[in-house]
Amino acid sequence: MSEKLPCNLLLGIQNVSLRVSEQEESCVRNAAVLVNRLVKFYEKETNSTDPNKVMALVALDLAMCGIKFDSERKDLHHNVHSENNQLIELVSEFTL
Repeated sequence: MSEKLPCNLLLGIQNVSLRVSEQEESCVRNAAVLVNRLVKFYEKETNSTDPNKVMALVALDLAMCGIKFDSERKDLHHNVHSENNQLIELVSEFTL
């Protein structure tokens, strides 16, 4: 059983205390850095420091990234599957 490590983060203006596995710690900290970069971007872009508005935009941005990634992954998987089928058909033409 892996022991959980304390992980204190500042997300926007909110302090968050988590306990994460050693394997997750780097990912969690990198995600917090990304969130804070997006907070600064949207504060500047909207000329607003309203934390609810800014965090809503950050959440929307990250959700859109996840949806786009999933869609691109599915498209890639479909393309690879189609190309594999084409290769199998070509190989089957040359078998005795």
